[in-house]
Amino acid sequence: MDDAAQETLYLTFKTVIEDVIADKRKNPKNTKTLEEFRARINMGLHVEEDYILWVNLVAEHGNYSLNKGQLDEYDLEIIADPEDLMYFTNGEYSTLKMMTGKNRFGKRKLRYTGGTTGRNMGILLKLPKILVLDKK
Repeated sequence: MDDAAQETLYLTFKTVIEDVIADKRKNPKNTKTLEEFRARINMGLHVEEDYILWVNLVAEHGNYSLNKGQLDEYDLEIIADPEDLMYFTNGEYSTLKMMTGKNRFGKRKLRYTGGTTGRNMGILLKLPKILVLDKK
């Protein structure tokens, strides 16, 4: 994957995540969840058979930032095909489907490991409340 394609993918993914969080902020019942969620997550975008583009999501005190690269200290690491993540964020793919289904490379749609802090299952379970659009 060339640099221009990587940059385009990163900007597209960043825009989607920012838009989902902005949409969630419009609903007052999400305020507490968005404010209390604290996590440092390495997210691998599995774009080619042998290439993963790494980005990181940092959530702290209601502020969310998505940046390029991996964090040295993190709570959770996930790897997924960007297309599968898009279907996950719009609610078409459930958490169960993401954890049990296979992607186009024959791997699980959502692969995860714990972080350097050791906390991971609670964050993994809260992630859909942050990244998945509310049903209208």
